[in-house]
Amino acid sequence: MARAARFAPLLLLPLLTLFGPVACGDDEPDASPDSGTQVGDAGGGTDAGIPDSGISDAGAGAQDAGTDAGTSPQDAGSEDAGTDDAGTGTADAGTGTVDAGTDGGVACTPSGWDAGTADTDVITDTSLDILVRLRAIPGLTVQENPNGARVPQGYRFFIMTLNQPADHAHPECQRFEQRVTLLHTADTNPTVLFTGGYGVSVAPGRSELTQLLGGNQISVEHRFFPPSIPVPADWSHLTIRQSADDFHRIAQALKPIYTGKWVSTGGSKGGETVVFFRRYHPDDVDATVAYVAPLARRDDERFPAFQAVVGGAAQAACRERLWAFQREVLSRRERMLDLYRAHAAEQGLQFTRLGFELALEHAVIETYFAFWQYDVPSRCTQSIPEPTATDEALFATLDYEVGLDNFADPGLDAYAAYYYQAALELGWPRPYEEHLGALIHHPGTDTGDVYSPPGIPFVFRPEAMPDIQDWVSVHGERLMFIYGGLDPWTAAAFVLGNAQDSFLYKVEGGNHGARINHLPPDVQATAKAHINRWMGVAPLKRAPKVSLAEEPPTFAPRLPPRLRSGLHR
Repeated sequence: MARAARFAPLLLLPLLTLFGPVACGDDEPDASPDSGTQVGDAGGGTDAGIPDSGISDAGAGAQDAGTDAGTSPQDAGSEDAGTDDAGTGTADAGTGTVDAGTDGGVACTPSGWDAGTADTDVITDTSLDILVRLRAIPGLTVQENPNGARVPQGYRFFIMTLNQPADHAHPECQRFEQRVTLLHTADTNPTVLFTGGYGVSVAPGRSELTQLLGGNQISVEHRFFPPSIPVPADWSHLTIRQSADDFHRIAQALKPIYTGKWVSTGGSKGGETVVFFRRYHPDDVDATVAYVAPLARRDDERFPAFQAVVGGAAQAACRERLWAFQREVLSRRERMLDLYRAHAAEQGLQFTRLGFELALEHAVIETYFAFWQYDVPSRCTQSIPEPTATDEALFATLDYEVGLDNFADPGLDAYAAYYYQAALELGWPRPYEEHLGALIHHPGTDTGDVYSPPGIPFVFRPEAMPDIQDWVSVHGERLMFIYGGLDPWTAAAFVLGNAQDSFLYKVEGGNHGARINHLPPDVQATAKAHINRWMGVAPLKRAPKVSLAEEPPTFAPRLPPRLRSGLHR
């Protein structure tokens, strides 16, 4: 498992106070519901999906004289497969002109931002230092290793921001700075476009793919994760299409420098994010490698079915042990609640969002999921105590497996953007709780709708994920998916369908940390050969060494405390 980390407390902006009526458009204000609960199921198009055209785009509208680091004025995808949604109708998950009524409906004030004209002579001059060339890209601010981090041999490390439109349909309106990091080795080497789907680390770390290819790595922070947040934040702009357009502008800005092959990659939410990017801008990269990437439905019934039999007969005893643990914790509800309240007081945590009753039930439900996601069956008896264990031992196990502070207000606020996305488009597993019967007092509440930030309305978009799957099955090419056989998220694995030159591999007995290097040697060799072929890399007599400890930190909701401290699996 990659080294884990959480957002630094000082970076946690007051997310719930950032939204406001700043969106572009001329629709009338509407009285939107106020609870973070579902407003209704939108069946049609959603957010305006005509992105801006290039890098120098402030105030220039759709025709900006092509000053976007060498791309044409129409490079942002208005005709880039976004108009054909692979058979799901004309509204393709956020590319329409209506944004579900969640933007306050107030016409924008032009930002007045102007990055100037790209100096393509400087950007493309390979005799110049890479720092000089990067700083010639309009809207890009660059610092070279400002924190003095240790950088892998043969690399230089940069922390950058790119000025982005909050709404790519209206680049003349609100802007924000999106954080990006760069590990540079050689501009002709393959370039790996990486994202975790959440925040980005300001310390250098090379993904498995970057290590395998000896490539450059561009790491992108997802919009609405601090500090890459428009202020004030209009949450209607947090869609998979807007995110894809962010990645498009980053790729187009840097491609005049990095002229080799490009591959996008990420794990979990990052894995699905790079597939979303590829769906809307299929030609921006040459291939995509997505690790443990789910494509979930709303209240996805596949997850309980998967968890009920996870591991098959070989893991029946471990499943029984986990079920017994869950039942015992809930049977001691009042004592567990007392311990939870004492824990909160000791840690200075507030539980105003969920309350302790809901938090405890959800922690118990999620402990089963988290064990198969992050732990290993060989440690089942070590990690999960007998029902005769003390109250304190049972409570400590909850914290070890799922992290009890994840259900407190700060834990929810840190990942408010993810919970909103899950409730809006990404979908959410149906809670695996029926086997606990009457011990569950609040059934059906461990869902994205409940966790979505209060006061920010949303309309679930049921067409969003089927559209992505349709694109993969009909138009996808040069895609690779890696899954862990025991990881509950594998219940929602992508289906290749008729995708061309594409592959799906499963690490038997693997969890959410599944990597190519975990596959059997012969399968590894085959997978790596496909990647080398896609990237135009000649096979090496000796494969590059890969250290998963070198991978970028993992940011994720409900990450167990032990994985935040840098331990690896």
